[in-house]
Amino acid sequence: MAKKKKKSMARVYLAMAVTFGLLIAIVILLITGISSCVSSCAGNNGSENPEASDNIDSNTSDKGNPPISENELKQSEEPVSTGGPSDEEADWALYVIGNNDPLPDDFTVKTKVVAGERELDERCADYAIKMLEDAKADGIDLFVTSSYRSIQKQAENLESYKNTLIAQGMSPEEAEIQAKKEIALPGCSEHNAGLAMDIVSSDYWSYHDDLDESFEELPHFDWLIANSWKYGFILSYPEGKEDITGFIYEPWHYRFVGLKHAKKIHEVYEETGEFLTVNEYIEEYIEG
Repeated sequence: MAKKKKKSMARVYLAMAVTFGLLIAIVILLITGISSCVSSCAGNNGSENPEASDNIDSNTSDKGNPPISENELKQSEEPVSTGGPSDEEADWALYVIGNNDPLPDDFTVKTKVVAGERELDERCADYAIKMLEDAKADGIDLFVTSSYRSIQKQAENLESYKNTLIAQGMSPEEAEIQAKKEIALPGCSEHNAGLAMDIVSSDYWSYHDDLDESFEELPHFDWLIANSWKYGFILSYPEGKEDITGFIYEPWHYRFVGLKHAKKIHEVYEETGEFLTVNEYIEEYIEG
């Protein structure tokens, strides 16, 4: 009787063990299934699955990051924003300055440093700074060799240059005429207005003694022609326009006229290959 009882208890324990084992197996299967589902969902929605990323429709995106439109792609061809003065509709900088168009006797200008000790009218200085920075980012290292200068300094430069020409063999009369073609009279220079910069390459003075037309052969000149307008600057004294400007061709001399006007002048250049002077632009597009 005792033996039968022991056998019966053994069967009970065995049944309990088998049942417990089956329960554990079921739990393990459930856990494995849940983990597999979570992993699969994460793989379909996350960034770690390259196939999922490659299959994303290029025309769709999150609400916070809309697709780039064709218009936005063209923004690099538009005038820049500097975070500084940005009233591109203002005409404050659009006026003719030359030997026949002097600045008012009471003219004053508040300047801001743009490079080293070089300064410009503070209203256009930020555009010049951005232009120099962007050129450098493009591998074009520009050097501002001249910018704002006082009327007194202008007088000194003119007198010094006349003396140099006389020393080279010109008569005083000849030197006077030639000097005025290259250096504006005091109060008649775009530099006096704080709007102009003479720009060359950073190594220009290591192989030049003076500014000359060879600057146009450098990639720095090409970059300026292609990009200076985006910052409100134009080539002031184009080749072939000496009779209009009163000055020789200066591929290094750039003057601020404002974003709107510089863009229009550049558009004319792209369409016709002609550089409009400030005089011509005002006559044709402002007064005309």
